[in-house]
Amino acid sequence: MSKANILVIEDNEEVRENLVEILELYGYDVREAPNGIEGVKLAVEHLPDIILCDVMMPELDGYGVLNLLNENERTAGTPFVFITARTETEDVRRGMMLGADDYITKPFYKDELLEVIQLRLRRAKQRKGSVENSPQDVAHLSDPERGAERLKASFKEKGRSQTFHRNQLVNREGDRAHFVYLIESGHIHLSRAHEYGRDYIIAELGPGEIFGVPTVLEGTPLHYSAKAVADDTKLSLLPAADLLKMINGDRQITEALMHLMAGKVVEHGERLANQAYDSVRRRTALVLCDLHQKYPDEPIELSREELAQMVGSTKESVIRSLSDFKKDGLLRTEGRAIIINQAEALRSLLV
Repeated sequence: MSKANILVIEDNEEVRENLVEILELYGYDVREAPNGIEGVKLAVEHLPDIILCDVMMPELDGYGVLNLLNENERTAGTPFVFITARTETEDVRRGMMLGADDYITKPFYKDELLEVIQLRLRRAKQRKGSVENSPQDVAHLSDPERGAERLKASFKEKGRSQTFHRNQLVNREGDRAHFVYLIESGHIHLSRAHEYGRDYIIAELGPGEIFGVPTVLEGTPLHYSAKAVADDTKLSLLPAADLLKMINGDRQITEALMHLMAGKVVEHGERLANQAYDSVRRRTALVLCDLHQKYPDEPIELSREELAQMVGSTKESVIRSLSDFKKDGLLRTEGRAIIINQAEALRSLLV
């Protein structure tokens, strides 16, 4: 029986030669690359059975290599093992979250190296056999949409529902995270307390959205408070331990979570940039446009204090902006409800 094809990506020549020598000694067919860019090219061209890749490399590090290979249909799902001299939990966790199958640390023992390779090749073979036996039930390994569906289904299977009333806290900043949450109905505000005692709303979430994932993965206290802002807000609570089990056993769920968190990072980064450099008027328009786009068929139910917390300004300044928008016919108010009349005109203020 022929041995597997292994690609070694390592910028340290001595380490790379040592790896190649050991693997060839045990009958493996080995290709080698001195950097991440060359490694990606070889992987796409030759489709190895397993890839061993250093983490810290110039130009393109191991994380970048894995991301590029996961985005390519030819290489997505190829067993991927990180080689790292850094044993910090954060580095290992980041690699596994990106979809790595395993890792070994330098200096490594020959037996450990061979054991990891044999294990990952064996599991890849079992997985391939499962796909061949039931192709109609198995999606491509690089399929975050399918992973998102399975993640939400897990809330129904393993989660428990709980209803919260308006202004009721779901959790408090500084608490330990024991659950991740799926919003079934209603709305949730995530807020942080400023050092001078003022609260700022960092996210407004609605039905179908998930929160609490990063703190569970990091094992750190919550950096925000979550509060229900609608009566009969219904959440599904999935125990943190169940989420971690799914991540370790289902690569598609891992990919779905990566997409979820990457999107949140971009969204929050853009909001911070706008809060730092835009006027109160533009920031207020931005928040209203975002909420209208998110919930086009609903009035925006916010107190002026809550809107000010989302804009990152004083209530008085936000009220002045709302008054200007009302005079221009861009919106109207009914109590605390804000109804957008001219969404495109309001958005044009952002240009």
